[in-house]
This record gives sequence, C-alpha cells and structure tokens, in this order.
Amino acid sequence: MPRSSAKKPGDAAPRSSKSSHSPWQVYARFLQLQREVRAKAGVPEMDAMEERVFEALAACWGQGRPVTVLQAMSMTGEASPTTVHRRLKSLRKKELIRLHEDEADNRIKYIHATDAGMAYLDQMGRCLHSAGTPS
Repeated sequence: MPRSSAKKPGDAAPRSSKSSHSPWQVYARFLQLQREVRAKAGVPEMDAMEERVFEALAACWGQGRPVTVLQAMSMTGEASPTTVHRRLKSLRKKELIRLHEDEADNRIKYIHATDAGMAYLDQMGRCLHSAGTPS
C-alpha cells in the first residue's frame, strides 16, 4: 500500500533554495544577536518598558516624524503617561535621548536620539540584517 503524502501537523514546510532559514529561524537568530549586543560593554541596560518606548520613538524617527514629549507619553497603549514620562527621564539619564525646545514655544520639547542612541539603533539594524543573511 502506498504511503500517504498528506502533511501532518508539525511537518516542516519545504525550504526555498535561496535561503536555508525559515522566518522563525531568522527571528530566533535576530533575538540571539540582539542579546549579544545588549551584553556588550558600553550599551546601557534598558528594562522592557524603556525598550518599548525607545523602539516607538525610533519607529517615528524612521518615518521622519518629530516626536514631542507629550506625543511620546501617549504612544504606548500599555503604559500610563506617567510611566512613559519616567522612562523618558531614565533614557535621558542613560544618554540615549535628549530634549530640544521648540523655537517658537519653549513649552514644547522634542525628543531626539543622542549619538549613543543612534549607535544602539544602528547595532540593532545590523543584527536584523545579519539575521536575515544566510550564513
């Protein structure tokens, strides 16, 4: 009797000849590389909320959108504005972000990445690129 060619749950999907890594393997590699970067000396340690706030800021910066402190405080739906404001303070102490006053209205403060913040984002970008590159 011939064997069934029907797929069973958990069977691996056929792989493309272009890459030997499935999307989940690329993601797992990215996470590993990310951990290695964070463990390096000179990279400020961030808690999970600081990372989420910093990543939300980076997403806006990547789209060329300036971000004010007030806007940032409402960007993450999972945290209160007070919590986000505290994380902005801690990111400033870690020298990952800086504030710049609006020229027309000094009550408005824009958030910018420092050189250290940009270096961190560059490292994360390299991790993402490396994770997707077949080794």
